[in-house]
Amino acid sequence: MNKNIVVITNHFLQSHLEGIFSKLDLDCNIKVVAFESIEKIHKVYDEYAASTDGFIVSSFFAKATLEMIDHEIKRPIISFEIDSTGVYRSILNLLLQNRDLNMNRVILDFMIPLEVGITANDFLNLMDSGYEKSAINLLDMTLNNESIKKLENQIVNEILRLWNMNAIDLVLCQYSNIIPILEEHNIPYEYAIETPVFLENLVKRFSYLLSIDHMRENQPVMISISISDNNLNTDENMNLIKKYTNDFLQSNMINSSLYTRNAKCCSIITLDNLHHITNNEKNCSLSAYLNEHLDFDVSIGYGIGMNLDMAIRNSDIACKEALLVGNSFIFTEKGNLIGPLNSKECITIENNAIYDIGKIAKNSSLSAVTIKRIISITKINNSNMITTQDLSSHLKSTVRNANRILKNLEKGGYAKITCTQTSNIKGRPTKVYELNFHI
Repeated sequence: MNKNIVVITNHFLQSHLEGIFSKLDLDCNIKVVAFESIEKIHKVYDEYAASTDGFIVSSFFAKATLEMIDHEIKRPIISFEIDSTGVYRSILNLLLQNRDLNMNRVILDFMIPLEVGITANDFLNLMDSGYEKSAINLLDMTLNNESIKKLENQIVNEILRLWNMNAIDLVLCQYSNIIPILEEHNIPYEYAIETPVFLENLVKRFSYLLSIDHMRENQPVMISISISDNNLNTDENMNLIKKYTNDFLQSNMINSSLYTRNAKCCSIITLDNLHHITNNEKNCSLSAYLNEHLDFDVSIGYGIGMNLDMAIRNSDIACKEALLVGNSFIFTEKGNLIGPLNSKECITIENNAIYDIGKIAKNSSLSAVTIKRIISITKINNSNMITTQDLSSHLKSTVRNANRILKNLEKGGYAKITCTQTSNIKGRPTKVYELNFHI
């Protein structure tokens, strides 16, 4: 089945890109649409998200702007901004058109923020000197709407300043958002865009990645739901879980049968279903629904697998963590643990740390998430020394709970009391623990 791809660009490039794509031999459907302004580009995304497999946008900033927003429907996004080779080719084309063109009076808008020169000659010299940083790569910036707007204003103001000083003849432009301003001031410009061959190869690669992504979206996911309090694990309560879980799945148009396995209510869904009911691994709407309809707490584990057996095993791991911590957890086919969902403390423990952290958690009778959070605290503080009060503050828990955690770590051999602190306030001295996780 052919993929549907939407290309989002500005009005300046729309007809040009439509002409290029109409002549390419592609095994996918391409639709080119335009956005009014960078601030409104998300509306174009939302309009077409339900009917497309992925988006190609014509600039890195457009892509960054879209990725800042948590869209209801999530689709893959790539951009086709020109690379250094394309810029070099654009400069060569300018010289072929006009051999008398002064390359010191041709400026490149994307070089203005880099402070390494802004003319075509500056760019050529940088490439000859082996300049490591791409002249149009600003990925190291912290991008948000404010920083993007600030960057565009900086570029526009500098171009207008140089034009008013009669210091430039032409702008080689990559930021198409500034083109209306250039036209308003009658500033000559050329827009640097990739070749049809480049765009054809880009679309073919993107289409292949979309196929892989589609296959992953249909990977099996096992849901395992346990009653948090084992004393309440009765047939009557398990039947209630089945009933309301079935109601929830049907209301979300998910067809799946439920069955009981090892005192758990289980159901098989797809990864695409999981993204929907967890808001892309952030919140668990199933948990919220069950909590609303049941008078007892449940713990939910989602297991993603390359096959059904792996999904079942991974759901058991996630459910075990959920029973220890509460809320819901996801264990992925890559071995990453995500959770607790519905929590500000939701984190991802990467596969390469799962074994070590899991071993510490088991030896200390604590959850892997608790261990991960404590390790994060030591890294933030740049110290492995901590008191009960410090831990309580960082975890936003009671002092009693923090004391229990440290005593468990001490029993497991991962913490020891090194000294005590006293204050002018009457009371017991504060114990200072030294943590050592050996990872």
